[in-house]
Amino acid sequence: MSKKKISKKTLIFWPTRTIATSVFAALIGYVTFFATDFLGISAVTAGVIFMVSKIFDGVTDIIAGYIIDHSHFKLGKGRPYELALIGYGAATIALFSAPKMGMTPSCIYLFVMYSLINSVFLTLLNCNEPVYLSNVIEESSQSVTIAAITGFISLIFTMLASMILPQFVATVGTTRQGWMLISVVMSIPLTLFGLLRFFFVKERRQSAETVSQNFTIKDMLSAIMQNKYILLFSLIILISNVGSNLVNSVQTYYFQYIMGDLSLASIMSLSMLAIIIVIMLTPMLSNKFGFLKVMRATTLLGMIGYIIRIFAPTNMGLLFGSNILAMMGFYTMFSFAGTFVIDCIDYGEWKTGQRNEGTIACAQSVTAKIGTAVGVGLIGLLMGLSGYDGALTVQPDSANIMIIMLFSVVPAVFCLIQLILLHLYDLDKIQPQIHADLEKRRNAEQN
Repeated sequence: MSKKKISKKTLIFWPTRTIATSVFAALIGYVTFFATDFLGISAVTAGVIFMVSKIFDGVTDIIAGYIIDHSHFKLGKGRPYELALIGYGAATIALFSAPKMGMTPSCIYLFVMYSLINSVFLTLLNCNEPVYLSNVIEESSQSVTIAAITGFISLIFTMLASMILPQFVATVGTTRQGWMLISVVMSIPLTLFGLLRFFFVKERRQSAETVSQNFTIKDMLSAIMQNKYILLFSLIILISNVGSNLVNSVQTYYFQYIMGDLSLASIMSLSMLAIIIVIMLTPMLSNKFGFLKVMRATTLLGMIGYIIRIFAPTNMGLLFGSNILAMMGFYTMFSFAGTFVIDCIDYGEWKTGQRNEGTIACAQSVTAKIGTAVGVGLIGLLMGLSGYDGALTVQPDSANIMIIMLFSVVPAVFCLIQLILLHLYDLDKIQPQIHADLEKRRNAEQN
């Protein structure tokens, strides 16, 4: 772990934007429910819309990476793109304030708003974050500490949002006007709070100068293909996003139709306390056992947690207990994704002599979006094929069985795949040599 101190200002204000987007994500997680039960769009159609939007989203990641790698602002290389949070909040309000329209206009509106949120604004925020952080910290190992603190605080807010939102939705969210109120009340303060990072955390260096002005899209693809670790991590993050989006999207249906009480989802949110503790302990555990070993262990525990659920699907005590383990499977990976990316950026610079931060960051962002597309899309498709109908108070047995499987066995399978891939990711074996060589190279360039 790093022996150099991280500034107090960075530790205090860096988590703010992550907190904002995490709580936003909890709200946007209701989009399938909103589309089927309030816009009147069928589950299958909504799934197709989200899937197509997310595939388009992957294309914009490449564009965002190209733009960031060619950025030379006085404010920094990644920092200016934090302002995309303003558009993110505005588009979220617009999504949940959809006017009454016919079926076709409603589908188009859903696609446009959902794409603006994810394909434009969230893309800039996701591709920007590792670049911004890499130019704030003095050495890559500091990212584990910052990620732990950020994950700890953001998960507390996410837990609170996950507890409050089901109650809010069950009361206020019974009408279209209610959904508009929910989005406005949440989006405006979240946007303002999230911008604190932009105003208070400055970049320490501008490594954008290491990227040639003639760096093309072809060069971007070449840089990605030469970096075997970002390719492997991109696959890992793809699997993580498919699994997590499946289980998160189906949770509303699970408590609505299997448990018979949507408000019970708030109780499940309390289990986030366990993952918060795990995230805070990760820097210490990584220092003792190694970062990758900790990631593999949490993935294994997550898989066990999901499997447990199948034995008593309606037992609230077992569901709560299993969630303590299950959340480790994907949440720990997401919390420390920036650490993986920064290490891959260092590997790329070590191997090629070129520090393509935006390019490497966008690679895993592309697969994250594709994973989300597959996860969100599969929910709609599988629910539709199982006979789910949002207009029915009681769902057919086939739909209920599908909901149970999507909440237990299916995410367990994705945890297993993630675990296998993590065993193939062995960058830690050459990291000491990479850091030593890069330090010598940079010192030589300065002299």
